[in-house]
Amino acid sequence: MGTRGLAVIADALDREQSKEPVRRALAEFGSCDILVNNVGGGAPLRGSQDPFTHDDDVFEANLALNLTSAYWTTREALPHMRESGYGRILTIGSGYAKRSGGALAYSTAKHGLIGFTRALAHDTAAYGITVNCLCPGWTNTALVDWEAMGKAAGMSAEEAHAWRASENLQNRVLEPEELGPMAALLASPESAGITGQVISVDGGYKV
Repeated sequence: MGTRGLAVIADALDREQSKEPVRRALAEFGSCDILVNNVGGGAPLRGSQDPFTHDDDVFEANLALNLTSAYWTTREALPHMRESGYGRILTIGSGYAKRSGGALAYSTAKHGLIGFTRALAHDTAAYGITVNCLCPGWTNTALVDWEAMGKAAGMSAEEAHAWRASENLQNRVLEPEELGPMAALLASPESAGITGQVISVDGGYKV
């Protein structure tokens, strides 16, 4: 994949800014072969998750961040992938996309991301483009605030960590590096026969 890199700062909640990373990559490198839609989260958008009192702004912002932004960015890359006859698109879903209950807005958006992945895989298969969704479970990233989670549930940060770890078969929270090998495979030429799939790397979350 070479050694050159390019960092682009953009707001995923803004339609035009969300397209900027693809535009800059095309200008710098001349092609866009791999697109990973890894924007998401619910922490900055917390509000009432009660369906009877849910904040409309929170719901809409969650959809924009976790679903619509992936459409905007993908839409910018697709013409170039179609022209080259090759593309690898990877959306990062969530264990919440494969369960019911909890985090109404976030869960709705992540379920939608699976539908987006499968529909797009169908529409782009003839052009040498694959589209897949990688779903992590609880993972140790900066977005996970164990202290805040514990406080909301009336427990300590350590108890919150143990609680979430207990939700998968391996009784642990995964590290981000554990998702890398699967992501690299799905972004590679060797994954030509894999498309429209939802693949979990989650320690057996909610099995």
